Amino acid sequence: MFDRSLRVLHVTATAQRRGAEMFAADLIRELDAAGIEQQLVALRDSDGPKVPVDVPLSVLGAQARGPMRVDLSALLRLRRQAMAWRADVVQAHGGEALKYSVPATVFTKAAVVYRRIGSTQPGSAGAARLAGHRRLVLRAAAVVAVSEAARRELAHNFAVPEGRVEVIPNAVAPERIQSARPRAEVRHELALDDDAEVVIWIGALHPEKDPIGTLEVFSRVAEKRPRAVLVMVGGGPLDRATHSAVTARQLEGRVRMLGAREDVADLLRGADVLLLASRSEGMPAAVIEAGMAALPVVAYALGGLPEVVVDGSTGLLAPPGDADALAEGVIALLADERRREMMGRAGQGRCFAEFSVASIAPRYADLYRSLMRRTDRRPTAESRG
Repeated sequence: MFDRSLRVLHVTATAQRRGAEMFAADLIRELDAAGIEQQLVALRDSDGPKVPVDVPLSVLGAQARGPMRVDLSALLRLRRQAMAWRADVVQAHGGEALKYSVPATVFTKAAVVYRRIGSTQPGSAGAARLAGHRRLVLRAAAVVAVSEAARRELAHNFAVPEGRVEVIPNAVAPERIQSARPRAEVRHELALDDDAEVVIWIGALHPEKDPIGTLEVFSRVAEKRPRAVLVMVGGGPLDRATHSAVTARQLEGRVRMLGAREDVADLLRGADVLLLASRSEGMPAAVIEAGMAALPVVAYALGGLPEVVVDGSTGLLAPPGDADALAEGVIALLADERRREMMGRAGQGRCFAEFSVASIAPRYADLYRSLMRRTDRRPTAESRG
């Protein structure tokens, strides 16, 4: 049993049901059961379903969204909360959370742990931004990369010494992928024919996830598979542009844009293939969720994806940016039900064994406790009052 006196303040970019936020919720649940006190702070609120947590959740209402900008009032609110609650560890889930967590903990005893969840797109960040982010990363007490690819990128792009980075893979709570409804019922709700070939895409409608590029890939699939339908799950700033792209490619009736949903497990059960055409990735939860749902994945071989998807065994990987190869992978699986089922079973076994949050939560607990020992931050009973 872990020491109840250890207090961890988790910081996420939003309060929405997105990848980093859902991981934080899953981790909080596991660590809470292990006896660690926790709270969750979201920098800003968002439309759509909120992240489900059983610990105190506060939203700072941050307004600044630029790469190197912060909302000073939100930063001060985070600092006051960390100090008033006497946080021992501030867990920053992603770069935006790190941008607030490091300055908020200056002159406090809280140790910042940075979880690197994404990757930097080539040419997307100038030298000043890279230098600024490197300074923040190096001021964290510990850095966690969700994949070996993310660790290598930290070393290459930000000159972070390898010894400063611990790789703890992304993970999902399997109970969240327990479908509550039959496949036929899910398809009926989405107005899908019984013989429809359902390709599902899950992610935020952000540039790095490239929903427009996903439509370009699917348009190639639609030409060869007349019963194929694309179901897109997620919301974000590219919502209007994505709707416009559906119309421009004459894909009305072949694409269902559902927005953010809470029933992802049911939607996965109603699908045949998960498609991911991102421009950059860390280790997306969607591919782990698909694996746990016995759904094969077709994706670009970038970031940490090859560390989850075994090409030819649990899914198919294409060279990054090769839309034709990605489309051919989807077409091949839609045409072969037996192969899809074999890949789905293989992916399910792999993801349950290696990417369950219950298996990685103890590693975070050990990391937090090691920081307390290393810095002599562990509070006494008297200081807790």
